[in-house]
Amino acid sequence: MTAAGTIETLIRLGALVKDAARRPSGASSIDWGAFLASPGFAEIETAVKSLLDRLGEPEFQEAIRTIEARQRALVGDRKLSDLSLDDLILYSELGDVRLALTARSVEVAATGGFFGWLLHDALPVLLATAKTVIPLLV
Repeated sequence: MTAAGTIETLIRLGALVKDAARRPSGASSIDWGAFLASPGFAEIETAVKSLLDRLGEPEFQEAIRTIEARQRALVGDRKLSDLSLDDLILYSELGDVRLALTARSVEVAATGGFFGWLLHDALPVLLATAKTVIPLLV
């Protein structure tokens, strides 16, 4: 899968889980054990597993390598301080996504640990940068 595909899959998975997990109570915090045993999770479990099957360590590592290559290409033989403001913003947004992906310390699985990382750490960054970053990675 491409780096863009990995990011798109993470966004789709995050939106699906976030909607289902928060729908019953509207609470800002999620009891992952209760959610994973709930009818709400059962309703989306097939879709979640399908999305999770597309993600693994190789996909994360490929996305990170691609992002790093795009950052190097943006800088080229210049100093970071010599980049135009537009290029500096692109470089920074790529870095934010790379950091979110490298900060994952949990296995990709239908667990509270992974879903917690996805919803609280990765998804906010991915949503904020997707329109800029995904086209750079295609």
